[in-house]
Amino acid sequence: MRAEPAPSGGSAGPVRLPSWAYAVVTVASLLIGVTAVVRGTSAIVVAQDSDLTNFFFKSANYILQGEPWQIYAARGSGLTATYPNFNPPLSMFVIAPLLSLAHALHAVSYGAQITVVSLPFVVLVPLLAYITVRILRWLYPEIPETQQFLAYMLIALSPLAWQSLTPWYHLEQPLMLCLLVLAIAALQGRHEGLAGLLAGLAFLTRTTALMPLVALGVLLLVAREWRGLMRFGGVAAAVSFVGLLPFFLFDPKDTIYSLVSWRGGSQIGGNSIWSIFAYTGDDGSIRHLINAVAERLDMYSVLLFIVIVAFLAARRRGISAYSTDAWAVVAIACLAVPMLTKTVWPYYYLEPFVPLLIWEYATMYNRRGGVWRWPVLSIGFLCVAATLSQFIGLHSVGYLDRVSVGLLGFGVMLAFAYFIWMRLGARKLDTSAMGGRDPDRKQWRLGQGSFFEPTAAPASPVSPVSPVSPVSIAPQPAPGGPAYMPPMVAPANPIPPISPAQQAPMPKPQQQPPSPSPAQQTSQQQRPPAAPLWPPDPVERPTPSANGGEGAWPDLWSDDKRPPRQ
Repeated sequence: MRAEPAPSGGSAGPVRLPSWAYAVVTVASLLIGVTAVVRGTSAIVVAQDSDLTNFFFKSANYILQGEPWQIYAARGSGLTATYPNFNPPLSMFVIAPLLSLAHALHAVSYGAQITVVSLPFVVLVPLLAYITVRILRWLYPEIPETQQFLAYMLIALSPLAWQSLTPWYHLEQPLMLCLLVLAIAALQGRHEGLAGLLAGLAFLTRTTALMPLVALGVLLLVAREWRGLMRFGGVAAAVSFVGLLPFFLFDPKDTIYSLVSWRGGSQIGGNSIWSIFAYTGDDGSIRHLINAVAERLDMYSVLLFIVIVAFLAARRRGISAYSTDAWAVVAIACLAVPMLTKTVWPYYYLEPFVPLLIWEYATMYNRRGGVWRWPVLSIGFLCVAATLSQFIGLHSVGYLDRVSVGLLGFGVMLAFAYFIWMRLGARKLDTSAMGGRDPDRKQWRLGQGSFFEPTAAPASPVSPVSPVSPVSIAPQPAPGGPAYMPPMVAPANPIPPISPAQQAPMPKPQQQPPSPSPAQQTSQQQRPPAAPLWPPDPVERPTPSANGGEGAWPDLWSDDKRPPRQ
């Protein structure tokens, strides 16, 4: 028996991924990570070739020696002999038992120690990709399966993700991002206490987590979400305070120098916009004074930029910390670090990439048609940042080279921040907010049904005498009001009214009306069709995905405040 061909205008149905697709990508991701970690150790000859051996291992040895509160007494080697370990303490306490395992395995060389310590951190990259997909399914339950898989691959196989582990060996960065994105998701799920706990742990893992947290705090403050701000900010501050307090109590001199005072006096790197003002002389000239001021302004500039952007996003774009567009504000806050800090390293580019990808993939369905319905920002940023990473960490060859690279990096980051802002303004009009409806509690599911449920309406009276057979028209619901009967559309060639003297007597109910003549039938067939009785819905609805119904993944947070899916 031969199968019938599908209709020419129909769809072949959604693309279904095989059950082993994610497993294959995960295995490939882990193999890439293991290879990168082992091969990257070939570039480590002396301790100062890696921050892991130059700072983290030295601080972890203090923990293994029973002096955990002295970890900020560690200093660099060689040209970095005056450099302290200015990273928060949590990552050192995670590294310490792995370094002890390396010593137990008689790993003497730097390469062997790095391999033993770094390999367990490889699983954090596919874990970050998995968390990203779960958050996407929570933000947009009808997201197509292919988009989920593409998002998973872009993180699990991304060069931006793996260069944080090798050759730079900042093992704490993927851990911080896992905690940060979970904190933002918990906040938007109205779990402010849990969000504050995760945010505090993220800050204790890496200081750059402070930038997106400041942006979220501004959004809560402008929206006067006092309860959420107090619980989220209070718990995060308490966790950070408890985590840092012992170091300030038992070793205040080294802790203050490492975490507070050293950064303001560190020199300007050659990969930032501040290289315009860099000057290495010590002659008391005006250039020396400008350089001294510029060295202390970068962090204040980053925070000021974030506060201004978050304030404008809340006031002009109406963005709340609990909305999906808050991820765009987080992405801009993360972009501020490689844009305005005085020293830029390639692994900085991973931090804005993750929230940018989450926001773009979760909002493609509600952007106006055109370029913003495609993941151009996340993929474009991945390509540009991967290219910049090839040379931005190398030594400069002169003043003009330092300035040009700094201007290039600043311009690229600023351009992506501007494009994110433009895309924020390309959101489609939410018609559920009309007629007093709450836009956060939609009455429909994406791609299914209509915004308004049909309601009953009284039957329209029909004139006892009509030159043509009346047409039965179903009543249509009015937006935000009761059902009404749309006006009849006049035919193309209206028939003049008949005077009362010329009207024929009405036929009795049992009599059948005379059948129209062939000439009348031909005239009715040639009559042009009437105009539509109801204008088309101006909202462009996305095509529903195959995984939007039964079998979809459960919500990330069990007691979600959103209305249950029908």
